[in-house]
Amino acid sequence: MFERAVESYRAMNRGGTPEDSKSFRVAVAVTVLISVFAAVRFGAVGWPAGIAVMTGVVAGSYLSYRWRRKDNLLLKLVLSVLLLVVFALFWTELGGSIHDLRYPLVRLFLWLQVLHSFDLPTRRDLDFSLVSAAILIAFAGSLSTSSDFLLVLVPFFGSGLVALYLGHRSGLKAGADVVASGTGRSPVWRLVLTGFVLVPLVLGFFMVLPRLPGFNSYYLPVSDSDSARRDFTAIIRNPGYEDYPDEFPDRPLPYNPNAYFGFNKFMDLRVRGIPADVTVMKVRSDMPAYWRSTAFDRFLGNGWENTESRRDMEEIYSDSLPLTLSYPDEIGRYRTRELVQTFFIEGELPNTMFAAYIARDAFFPTRVLKTDSLMTVLTPLQLDPGLIYTVVSEVSDVEPEVLREGRAWGSVPPELLARYTQLPGMSPAVKDLALQVTAGRTSQYDQVVAISDYLKQTYPYDLDTPKQGDAQNTVEFFLFEAKKGYCEHFATAMAVMCRSIGIPARVAVGFDTGEYNSLTGYYEVSGRDAHAWVEVYFPVFGWIEFDPTPGWSDPSELKETNSTWSGFALLRNIGKAIADALPAGWARAAWSGVKTAADGVAGFVTRFWPWLVGITLAAAALALLRRYRPRRGRAPGPAGGDGGPRETAFEMFARMAAALERRGVARRPAQTPVEYGHEADRRLGLAGIAGMAAALFDRARFAKEPTAEDLAALGRAVDAVINGGHV
Repeated sequence: MFERAVESYRAMNRGGTPEDSKSFRVAVAVTVLISVFAAVRFGAVGWPAGIAVMTGVVAGSYLSYRWRRKDNLLLKLVLSVLLLVVFALFWTELGGSIHDLRYPLVRLFLWLQVLHSFDLPTRRDLDFSLVSAAILIAFAGSLSTSSDFLLVLVPFFGSGLVALYLGHRSGLKAGADVVASGTGRSPVWRLVLTGFVLVPLVLGFFMVLPRLPGFNSYYLPVSDSDSARRDFTAIIRNPGYEDYPDEFPDRPLPYNPNAYFGFNKFMDLRVRGIPADVTVMKVRSDMPAYWRSTAFDRFLGNGWENTESRRDMEEIYSDSLPLTLSYPDEIGRYRTRELVQTFFIEGELPNTMFAAYIARDAFFPTRVLKTDSLMTVLTPLQLDPGLIYTVVSEVSDVEPEVLREGRAWGSVPPELLARYTQLPGMSPAVKDLALQVTAGRTSQYDQVVAISDYLKQTYPYDLDTPKQGDAQNTVEFFLFEAKKGYCEHFATAMAVMCRSIGIPARVAVGFDTGEYNSLTGYYEVSGRDAHAWVEVYFPVFGWIEFDPTPGWSDPSELKETNSTWSGFALLRNIGKAIADALPAGWARAAWSGVKTAADGVAGFVTRFWPWLVGITLAAAALALLRRYRPRRGRAPGPAGGDGGPRETAFEMFARMAAALERRGVARRPAQTPVEYGHEADRRLGLAGIAGMAAALFDRARFAKEPTAEDLAALGRAVDAVINGGHV
């Protein structure tokens, strides 16, 4: 019984023809190692586990070559048991990673590569390793949030191309009767040329491929949860301003280029400076938006205050994710849609949860959050580099035409109106200007747009604005004295002008959308994207965002941004990378030139893409018709017969076929020359001479140009067949 079971197991695991090509095996191993390195580099596992996986792949690949001709039954039994263990661990890990399945899947493929590397006797097994490596590099790409992935993808592409070539060549050698060296360009040269052709083709295809919403996946990444924190002090803590008082100061705060001064419970409008151009976060989102931190309701004249810091905030607690957020005194609103965003923090940020307005479901690594009526979400921990969280926001989807009918939707609650039209004593010239700008506008929406447009068109955006007096009113200083300013000036001026004519408004702060990286699919947000804008209240529809700063778009208009052909932004990313590598003077010219070219190409394709698609399809159809239409007026003859050496080869083969036919072995219509030669050997006992002659004929037939040596070898083989197998 035992012996029968062993024989059955042996029969089940009987392999095919062993693969003897060392170069092919080395190329496959290198490709697999690059994919493993990519998975480790972008956070699938730690470096100790990664080194263990790489060591296992190298050892397994070496032993597979040494044992390729053995049954290895005991080894396969051990691998089968270990495979069950790996899958058991995978299912265990899967239960704790329901919000992001990529990490357990990547780790599963890593250990599968290790186990599989110990059982690679045949070419088919090596091909499977290449397929697994391609899947692993795709997973690594989904984990990457930067263009550094190119530094891994390019060598992976190169080694994979070499492995495919060597595998194909090994297969041809194994199935060939005669192996002869070519007379044209070397195979290595052709391989390199193929790589140079494929790279721009792949990049071009990537750029013209439309970004359709249906291509997006909705995984919800979040860092490991910290369930120990149950309570915390509800105060905004800005890591760049921790040593300064929590109350609005008499003197301006010192400027910190690495921390935005607006991320606080007050915003000092007297602060001046240029923020550092350093990436602070990367955001994966289905559409662009402003990443809001907090807002301010009380205008002090030379700054803003968040009065919610004086009240107890509402606590949101849950033993499981997500934490569904609600806000004190929240009023229901209509015409909204969901927006999923994932934030990858890369710089030190305050303990406010950044998200598109308004955050509703938070997949955040804690069990408690706190909220206020200004829709600020405080976390028990500071946002440090490496933190990952996902937010499902409820963003406004109302059209301007509907907002213009604001009076038909009801009135503003009295307590909300009083709170958000509060103003300190100030010059009546501000209200007079607001009335002048909004004259003739009957709807609240048109009045708000008029104020926003006036500020954009009248005042330039300038970070080098002169300092105001410590007690001077910022709006009066901006509108009538400096007449230029930065985003906090524009947002404050608009909010105050709206308030002066009875429109409830407040200032919100956070980050602008950032720059979209078409290669990674993430919005890259830097310190210079720190921004301030305005929120205006509309009955039924809630707070609607407006941005009066020149050069910025209203957040409500970002949803209309056409990202279908955003692949052309790849040219901008490449241009920026080139500019960073050049001297300062050259960088400016290089970046300007590439950006202009990219904008022009993207605009042309966006406008004329239906025509381009039609022309491409018509050209493809015409090419197919020309390829497959029946050829007329040409007498049937030997395929490829074009005179010269090739015609001589056809004549030799025809002479051999005629001799074989006289001996009773006629060639059937569907029979290839090699098949015909093997049949003649078998039926006439020619000891392989006819098969060799047929193989030499195929070589002469398909070579770029048969040489004299090729024709001489073919002639000798044909003569031997005609002479009955005697040379």
